[in-house]
Amino acid sequence: MILLENPLFAGISASELSQMEDCFQMERKTYREKEELPIGGKIGILLSGCISLNRLDIDGNLSMLEYMTEGGIFGAFFSLFADTSDLMVICEKACTVVFIDTFHITKRCHNACHHHTVVVENLLQLMTEKVQQLSEKVEILSHRSIREKLLCYFRMQSGKQGSVHFELPFSFSALASYLCVDRSAMTRELRKMKAEGLLEVNGRNICLYA
Repeated sequence: MILLENPLFAGISASELSQMEDCFQMERKTYREKEELPIGGKIGILLSGCISLNRLDIDGNLSMLEYMTEGGIFGAFFSLFADTSDLMVICEKACTVVFIDTFHITKRCHNACHHHTVVVENLLQLMTEKVQQLSEKVEILSHRSIREKLLCYFRMQSGKQGSVHFELPFSFSALASYLCVDRSAMTRELRKMKAEGLLEVNGRNICLYA
């Protein structure tokens, strides 16, 4: 993905982006699988690869908040808070990321550049979408049983992809982490649901009948 195609820069021309790369002091970095990425005070734009945003609980367990692929933006919401010590961004597949210090976007440009204002507006829109995504997870986790959580998540994915046939955006191991359930228990529940004719599973492909 090229930077200009990212939604953070919607409405920005190539020449304006070129100016902003210097103004925002953008920094491009690459990471290997399982490496941890910085989050505090930065906005990261994922140009390639996959990452996960995770929360570390008091017992040292990780629960996945979000899984991102090419084009994803992280830190756009969380980095505006002072304490991000319990958040971890992990490279799930070798990735390339462009970082921008939050300060460079939130400060008022002394030239009052129009494109700077557009980026701030885009950032606010993206933050709204992040809140929506977290609201969806709250809805999923509000269900008590593993089956109810799976059905809620699958129905959301079916609605987003506009079909009862859809592909999971990540592995079943990652899904268990996202749903905050034991992977073995989730696998057993999936087998039961399949036996009851509620769904079909073929790799990451799901066909939902429920």
